[in-house]
Amino acid sequence: MESMTGHGRGNATAEGWRITVECGSVNRKGIEISVALPKTISTLEQKIRETVQKRVNRGRVNITVLLESSGRNTAGQGVVDREAAHKALQEMKSLQEALALPGEITLDLLMRAPGVLRTPMDEVLSAEALWPSLQEALVQALDKMSAMRRKEGVHLVTDLLKRVKMLETLTKAIRGRVPAVLRQRRDHLRTRLEDLGLPLPANDPALARELAFMAERSDITEELTRLDSHFLQCREALEGKEPAGRTLDYLAQEMFREFNTLGNKAGDAAISQRVVQSKAELDRIREQVANLE
Repeated sequence: MESMTGHGRGNATAEGWRITVECGSVNRKGIEISVALPKTISTLEQKIRETVQKRVNRGRVNITVLLESSGRNTAGQGVVDREAAHKALQEMKSLQEALALPGEITLDLLMRAPGVLRTPMDEVLSAEALWPSLQEALVQALDKMSAMRRKEGVHLVTDLLKRVKMLETLTKAIRGRVPAVLRQRRDHLRTRLEDLGLPLPANDPALARELAFMAERSDITEELTRLDSHFLQCREALEGKEPAGRTLDYLAQEMFREFNTLGNKAGDAAISQRVVQSKAELDRIREQVANLE
C-alpha cells in the first residue's frame, strides 16, 4: 500500500549530455501525469507517460526533465552557422530592396536571425538516441518516489487500522446497549399505560404485540451485521498488497450510511453518542484514505 505523496530524482549521461529527471506526486482521485521537458526531445513525452503509468495507479505525477551539457559541448557558447547566416543576409537584402527600405543590415541584426547562432542545445543528439539514458534516469526517480510513497503508506495503514479497531469497539458497545434499550421501552410503555389508567399485566398479548412492533421498528441487527462485514473488508484491503484507496473510500461512505441509519432507528441517547463518535472517526478515515493509492 502506497501513499500518493512522494518525490524522487534520477541522473544519467549520454554522449556529453547530463540528464536529470525529477518526479513528484500528490493525491488525486484518478491518475494525472504532467511532463515538462526540452522542446528538442518533446517527442519522448509519450514514452515517459507510458513508463509512469506502468508504475503509478493513482495520483498526480509531475515529471521534469533537464538536459545539460556535461563538458564535451561548451555550455553557454554559441556556434555561428555560416550557411544560415549567408542565407539570412540574402533574404534581408531582398526584402529591403522589395520594400525600398533605408538602413544598414548590421552584424547584430544578422546574428539575431533564427538558426544563425546555434547553442549546444541545438546540437543535441536525436531524441531516440537519448531515450535509453533518459529512461534510466526516469526509472531511478520513480524508484525513489515509490520508496517514499511506500514509507508513508506504512504509517497511513497503521493509523487506519487503529481507527478501524476504534469503530469496532464503538460498534460492540452499541450492540451491548440494545437489550437495555428494549427494556427501557417496555417499562416506558407500561408506565404510560398506567398513567392513562390502562394498566396491563406483563403477559398481556396486546402489550406483547406492541413491544414486538417497537422492537422490529428499532431493530439495528442488520446495520450491525453490515458494519462487521465492512470492518472485515477494510482490514483485508489494508493488509493486502494491491492499491485499495478507492475501495476504502467506498467502504467509509457505506459505513457512514450504516451508522446514520442505525442512530435514527435506535433512538437512544447512549447509542447516538457512540454514533457521533463513529462518524467523527470515519471523517478522519476518509481524510487519510484520500492520500492512499
